[in-house]
Amino acid sequence: MNRVLCWPHTPIFPALLEPVKHGRFETRVTDKGMIRLDLPLGAVEMKFSSPQHQLEPGAQVYVWWKGGGFVCAPASEIETEESESRNIAERVLLARSQLASARKERQARLAAHVDIVVDETDSPAHASA
Repeated sequence: MNRVLCWPHTPIFPALLEPVKHGRFETRVTDKGMIRLDLPLGAVEMKFSSPQHQLEPGAQVYVWWKGGGFVCAPASEIETEESESRNIAERVLLARSQLASARKERQARLAAHVDIVVDETDSPAHASA
């Protein structure tokens, strides 16, 4: 579950905010229960917007920008979701491959029972030329 973070409690400048909007950052929850991002232009600290979403100090989290604000989720949840997504993608590819093979087999079976030969000179494309 994504947890919404409050707007940063530290002074944040546009030059500092832009890089944060374009990536996912790995960090840990501080002893004070805040999320701290140590960036080249300075540190950014944020609290959880809801006390019910608070994570234990030391918990490894990912932070990213989403829809006008910052969210975070525990690294274990992100890794589980990514693994599930990869598994689903692999199953979809396998199903598509099986479907394509089944279509080819069906076309081959139908073609084996067809005894009509079409002369290309009699086709409509040649008739209109």
